[in-house]
Amino acid sequence: MITLADWESQHEKWSETDLSLMTSDAGWRKRSQKNGITIWQQAFADDKNDLFRWRIPNVAAPYDSVHDVFANKMVDYHQYWTAEYTGGFLVKHLSENAQIIYQQFNPNIPFIAKRDLLYIQWSRRVDKNTLQTSFRSIVLDELPVPAGFERIDWWGGHLFEANTDGTSQLVLIDRENQGGLFPAFLMNAVMPGYLTHQFEHIIDFFNKGGPDAHEKLPDSTNTALSLKHVFTAH
Repeated sequence: MITLADWESQHEKWSETDLSLMTSDAGWRKRSQKNGITIWQQAFADDKNDLFRWRIPNVAAPYDSVHDVFANKMVDYHQYWTAEYTGGFLVKHLSENAQIIYQQFNPNIPFIAKRDLLYIQWSRRVDKNTLQTSFRSIVLDELPVPAGFERIDWWGGHLFEANTDGTSQLVLIDRENQGGLFPAFLMNAVMPGYLTHQFEHIIDFFNKGGPDAHEKLPDSTNTALSLKHVFTAH
């Protein structure tokens, strides 16, 4: 996990790294394929959990609208493609293009602890038809790990590209260290199936009208809001 000082000094370099990983095939090996969508895998020396990449070639919404959902409305709609998601909130608005977000997840599996995620995200325009958002887990003293949770260490990136017919393409990279006693070899084994489930539900979400046709997560069921109240009280 990084600190805010790390991000301030390194985020431009990390953006370039993520863009290269999302646009170049160098270093990637094919792991699985379903419905024309390939999931790729790449190992890195700093973590036994591997990085995965996949591209959705046709999302039924303009690229900037898809970016708006993933960059600005994730806490409202994440449950539609990640069943374990139970709530989240905006922690800090750093600038027009950078925010810190907190989320919680409940796998509902015996002996598997709940997870939470605290990350910084930042976006930039690559060209007139492409937007990019990068994600890194971050450490904030104001938001320690709550009792009963393990904190995910996440590295992610999204590339939003316009198609000529008004739809868009979505490229994602994702590495998740689940923390606790969850072994990396098991995470690497289950990720292709898990990510296939995700991309199918992302496609379905936008095919059915995106945010205009779906209800936001109600505050009454947002499990993270109790922590938000404690955080804002300080």
